[in-house]
Amino acid sequence: MKELDKVRLIKDRARYREQGMNVGDVGTIMGGERNGYVLVILEGEIYQDEDGVYCTTEKDIAVRVEDLEVVSES
Repeated sequence: MKELDKVRLIKDRARYREQGMNVGDVGTIMGGERNGYVLVILEGEIYQDEDGVYCTTEKDIAVRVEDLEVVSES
């Protein structure tokens, strides 16, 4: 597992659900492993709010390496 690999969450934890990540969700690893965790970015949508500012629904979540499987390598 390395930076920019696509990964899938394979273990359910309340902490992940609270942050909007569920089993089967696919994201991209951003950065290297630290203390058994990697930062995973879940792609979202880009939209424009009522003030004309562009926003995104992306989520970034620290996930235990053991709770992920590689879908495709970078």
